Amino acid sequence: MLSLFGNARGRKKKPQLARLPILFKIHPIKQYNRKEFSNDNDPECFHRAIGSILFLSQFFGILPINHIRAVNIKKFSFKRFSPRTIYSYCILFTIFIMTLISVVHLLKTLNTDSFQTKGGISDATIGAVFYGNSLIGNIMFLRLCPRWISIQYDWRAMEQILDEKWKKPALRWRFTIISWTILSLALLEHLLSMVKNVPLADWGSHSFGDFIFVYTKKSHHFIIQNIDYNFLLGLFIFVVSKIATFTWNFTDLFIMIISTAIAERYKCLNERIIRITPERVTIADWYKFRQSYAILSTLVKKIDNEISGIVLLSFTNNIYFICLQLLNGLSPNNSENPIMNSIYFFGSFIFLIGRTTAVTLLTARINDQCKVILPVLYNCPSINYCLEAQRLQNQICNDDVALTGHRFFSITRNFMLAVAGAIVTYEVVLLQFNIALQRD
Repeated sequence: MLSLFGNARGRKKKPQLARLPILFKIHPIKQYNRKEFSNDNDPECFHRAIGSILFLSQFFGILPINHIRAVNIKKFSFKRFSPRTIYSYCILFTIFIMTLISVVHLLKTLNTDSFQTKGGISDATIGAVFYGNSLIGNIMFLRLCPRWISIQYDWRAMEQILDEKWKKPALRWRFTIISWTILSLALLEHLLSMVKNVPLADWGSHSFGDFIFVYTKKSHHFIIQNIDYNFLLGLFIFVVSKIATFTWNFTDLFIMIISTAIAERYKCLNERIIRITPERVTIADWYKFRQSYAILSTLVKKIDNEISGIVLLSFTNNIYFICLQLLNGLSPNNSENPIMNSIYFFGSFIFLIGRTTAVTLLTARINDQCKVILPVLYNCPSINYCLEAQRLQNQICNDDVALTGHRFFSITRNFMLAVAGAIVTYEVVLLQFNIALQRD
């Protein structure tokens, strides 16, 4: 009878494996509210390493989360009508106005003969795509705010579990190098754009108001054609264009940083497995390895669910502007300053290619690092191989761990070849279309 209610006296209990951590199931944020995280003062934990970068983005209306640089993630909060969020709404509204004007210009140009004049496809679409990308990006980041807090709870839970077993990656200096490199090059490229639109001869001989007028006339002539110019309008266009430019560059930077953090976690785990595999590895060790890979895989899938739209927007926008720069560079150009125009073209084109390549390779590292230990498992000595090792091997082989563009494509190294092929194809079509328009 005792066996009906429990183990009979004298019967040994069967050994049981430890229960999987709570992270295996994606729980809402409320279930983590009471969880106390130890060692939150660690500067290398993800939310602290990325905090300063996200704080900078808030000046441009991106991710208006309160206490984004807090040591403890329990202080993170998002309120729809906090001062930060209202500020983001205001920036979103200004970008919406610019997008609306750009779309009106696009529709008017497509319906008139001016589409066949100087500029062609580039002149008609660049404003709508540039500000439309910024508008969609700001909306996506605003929508991400409450989900980002939930991700941080799961990420911190993952760090607490893995840091007890394996070496933690150094994230802060990596984030600093990536951020400074991308933002510095973006600033240089944007300064070249301003010099191209406003010749250096006009910078010192005119007032700031004259500078704004010349800049607006050259870079946003489609607005001046439809609206009477005044200084406030020029200043508005100048400021909003800088915000949109930052959003464009930050979108790629955001993806790079997240991908680097995940890939470094896989790398630390791989190094541990490679180091101890020649030695005697127990079933418990293989179980811990498989458990750690499952935790990381679960986190990657949750992150992908929330930022896959941002990834799609990033690659779509980059492909468009690479094609546009190629089109402008290969098309006849009667610029007043051909030397400055050539410097800007090559500088901007190299920056676009380099940034797109960096986004692709850093994001593809997640998929690469996930599969690094497969050769180790294939060559594992028989004495160390067991059911848990086999399950880990099957998990890595069958589980496609990668960030995606809204599940239309997965970011792997092979994807970069597909992007290059798409750019060549689109460029040939655009060149033929633009030449045909100029002949008519």
